[in-house]
Amino acid sequence: MTDETDNSQIITAIPAAGVLFETGFMSRSLEQQIAHCDHYEIVNYFRKWLPDHQPILEAGCGSGRWVAWFVKNGWRATGLDWSKECCERARLAIPDARFEVGDMREMPFNDGEFGAIVSLGAVEHSVEGPIRSLGEYHRVLSPGGIAIITVPYLGPIRKLSRLFSAPKLALTYNSRLRRLLGKTVGTRTFAVAQQETLGGYAADFIVTERGWEFFQYHFSKTQMQAFIQEAGFEIVEEFVEFGDEGILHNFGRIAGTYNYERGEVSLTIIGKVLRNMLALDLMGHMLCYLVRKNS
Repeated sequence: MTDETDNSQIITAIPAAGVLFETGFMSRSLEQQIAHCDHYEIVNYFRKWLPDHQPILEAGCGSGRWVAWFVKNGWRATGLDWSKECCERARLAIPDARFEVGDMREMPFNDGEFGAIVSLGAVEHSVEGPIRSLGEYHRVLSPGGIAIITVPYLGPIRKLSRLFSAPKLALTYNSRLRRLLGKTVGTRTFAVAQQETLGGYAADFIVTERGWEFFQYHFSKTQMQAFIQEAGFEIVEEFVEFGDEGILHNFGRIAGTYNYERGEVSLTIIGKVLRNMLALDLMGHMLCYLVRKNS
């Protein structure tokens, strides 16, 4: 295993998603973020499935809040993230945990080093797709080890939402219109960013000072099942969760807003009606997996 200095050299450039998350995580109190963990929607799956007396890795740990929660609840935990700044803050705040700066697609850990991996909204941010990260998860897990993985869900409502928002997005991506409105343009066009992505997959983009850059994919069940099985995992459970966030992301401000102080969605009356009407499998925000390495 390489030392910390070598680990950081794995990353040639933090992708746009990493920069955005670093800014968001560092702008909020770590103590407040940790406090929100207890009412996280799938926290009981962690209590049920994460093995005792085995080290846990959070791949894409961001601020380190979940690593702190794992340590608080008696697990040995390590966090891996692109952000050197986030890892440095987490090391100072959580001295009983280990944090490494590195890339999930080329992790600085030994084969079979961990009994479990938690990966929350992480693998979708690689423009070439999640298979390299999933392959690394398989490598560093011990035989019989489990991983809990979540990704944005391309469910029926999100498919419709993306279809109806396509004309608006076409205007958003138009460089000439952005210049007229005084918005950031940069030198990378949307067409260039789009060409870098996987064909046939739902991708999101953000605009930076460089121009348009890939942000994340949304995956259907069929797509994620194929990636997970290609990486060598057995799927133990597959489910859709995060209904309130699904309503917010699919229907926008008419349905609610995100309350950062409480770490949860505040739904409007319309949002609450939609939440009660629609099944999670139609509109849930995240597709969740419990997978196992059998060999």
